Formats: sequence, C-alpha cells, structure tokens
Amino acid sequence: MGIKVAVGYDGSDPSKVALHWATEYAVASQAGVRIIHAWIWPLFTHDVAPVKGVADSGLRHAAEAILSEGVELAQEYSHGQEIEPRMIAGLPADVLRQESLDADLLVVGNRGLGGFLGKLAGSVSVDLSGACPCPLVVVRAERGEGKPVVACVDGHLRSSKVLEQSVRVAQTLQTKLRIVHVDPSAPVWKRHTPAQKHGHDVLRNAMLWVQDLAPDMAVTEELLSGHSVATALVEAGADAELLVLGAHRREGHPGTLATVLTHAHGNVMIAR
Repeated sequence: MGIKVAVGYDGSDPSKVALHWATEYAVASQAGVRIIHAWIWPLFTHDVAPVKGVADSGLRHAAEAILSEGVELAQEYSHGQEIEPRMIAGLPADVLRQESLDADLLVVGNRGLGGFLGKLAGSVSVDLSGACPCPLVVVRAERGEGKPVVACVDGHLRSSKVLEQSVRVAQTLQTKLRIVHVDPSAPVWKRHTPAQKHGHDVLRNAMLWVQDLAPDMAVTEELLSGHSVATALVEAGADAELLVLGAHRREGHPGTLATVLTHAHGNVMIAR
C-alpha cells in the first residue's frame, strides 16, 4: 500500500484510543498501519534480559508484549490492512519522529506513560507539534458520527496546507467541513461589523479555495473573536472530529499550539 498511517503505542489507555482512531482512518483511506513502540529502558540500563529462572520476565519481554498487544488490537479494528510493528529504543518523540519520515500521517494519544517514564519522555505531542515530518493527529476521543472537521485559517501560506489536509480528512471520514478564523483584536459584539473586513476576507478566500478543490463538499464558515486565539480555537474544536491547525514555524507563535494541545477537548491535527 502506498499510503501509510503511523501510530505511537505504549499500552496506555490514551494510546489504545489513538490506535483505534488511526486504524479506522487507515481502513477508510485504504492505508497500511505502522505501530511504533518507543522502548525507553535501554537508555538507562543494559539489564533488559529475562530474570534467570523466571519465565516471561525482563524489560525486553515487557516491551515486546506491549507491541504484540497493539498489533492484536489493530487486527481487531482493521479489515485486512497491512500492519507493520516497530519497536525502537529511544525517547518517544525522537522515535516517532524518525519512524514517521515516510508516513502520510502520525497519530498519537494525548498523553502516554505516566509517573517516572512520563517525566522522562516529556510532552510527546507538544514536542512533535514543532518538528513532525508529516501531519500529526493528537487523539483524545473516539470517532463520532456527524462531527465536523474544523479548519483554522489565518491568511498565511500555511492555511493552504490546513485547507488541503482538512478537505482530505473530511472526505476520508465522510463528514462536513467548517472553516474558522480568529480575530483577537475585537470584542464579540463587533463580530459582524466592517472592522472585521480582514477576517471576512480570509474566510471568503478559504471558502473559494475549498469550493474549487472539492465542489461537492458541505462547508460552512465562522469568524471567531476573543482576546486569546488559543482559547477561541479550543472552544471551536470542542464538538469537532478534528481541529486542524497550521504548523507555526519561525513567523508563528508556538505557544498557541502548545496551549491548544494541552487544553483541547477533542482531537487536534497539525497540518504539514
């Protein structure tokens, strides 16, 4: 299969939700699934072999069991999709970044290992949001019928990627598209006044772009206001299947992405 969906799996409940979402998306897009388990212990100890005289013991065996569990779950969810298991030693964000170089999409849970390992790994989704080689989906919730894909546009060049990938996902999931733009400079009661001309222009151009790309797609637009762009985006994505944001590079504000990923109620996609 030419299309590939990569997904991080560590055995935690959030990673199981992410695996389910990724596999369902792979089925809908006729893609193969690469299940990636980042094995962190070899970074800290060489003692990973089985304990002498104790069957099914040792850190390596535990990691292999986690990956096998992920494969079994993916097989339950899939319809004969190609499944490729990968167990790589390293910190999760580094491993996922490297193993998704040839992927069309990387899917991770909103949080993974807790306690000691979680502190070592840090915030994987926030780390990946700044330097993932392909579009990234951070999953918090299972698929929901009828939920829209919400594309967040800001008038920069990155908005074309947001729209292109939002359309693709909406078509794959057979759902509608909602385009939003946040104007943080004006209060809510001025939302529809001439002072909001720039925001309306951004939305109109985005609508024209989508209509040219996918003439039959059900699409709506909305101009949002608020002092905090991140807060407005979190609220916009509360009832969405996916909230799609652009990857903010040098000219952007990486703090917005981190805030949205931390406080989002639903699933978030970082377009690239």
